[in-house]
Amino acid sequence: MTDWDNIIKSKKNVRTKDNISVGNVVANYENYILVIEGVINKRTYKIPKSSIESYNGSEIILNINHQDLKTFIEDFHKTNQLNSIENMFMDILVKGLSLMSGTIKITVQDKESLRIESADKKINLNVIDPSIFEIPVETIKHNMITDFLKYLKEAKVFAHKLTENGVTLFILNKNENAITLGKDASPSFSKLITRSDDIQIDSIRKSMKLADDIKDEDK
Repeated sequence: MTDWDNIIKSKKNVRTKDNISVGNVVANYENYILVIEGVINKRTYKIPKSSIESYNGSEIILNINHQDLKTFIEDFHKTNQLNSIENMFMDILVKGLSLMSGTIKITVQDKESLRIESADKKINLNVIDPSIFEIPVETIKHNMITDFLKYLKEAKVFAHKLTENGVTLFILNKNENAITLGKDASPSFSKLITRSDDIQIDSIRKSMKLADDIKDEDK
């Protein structure tokens, strides 16, 4: 079973040994898959690949009964790596990014503001007009330190997930590299700030310029 990209993209169904449907595959890792069951009262399973019997092209068949899945629900909630709904959706987002290909342009008032170009798990996120973020300058002033630490922590988790999935995200400020996240990041001096092997600040000046542009546009 090698076509995991298609399995995740199509959200293939998973069925137990006793013929009970348990949900859809939303993420793939080296040793396990994530499966979500239900729409309203969602339940998430972290199922080891050793529990997979076969794949028939439309469904993944497990070699365990439905009753045995309770163990994997408990494991999911105990896992530090996936201890929140936000973290789970971050996984799904990263998987989606790994499947992207092509160019997306976002235009506001007939002016190109954001361009996303993707190929071979390398994504350029080019912020052409920072005013689209509409971040109130007073909010930034009052919460600068707290927000910086919060966003840095989240960025480290996000960047590491990108690396795990072989994805690189280049954030550009008006066509110039500012930050690199994920697989191809090679931090040197910036590691002293981020404490991460998955975040490379290509230019502190350009990164700060991007932040300043976002603030200035809101004045």
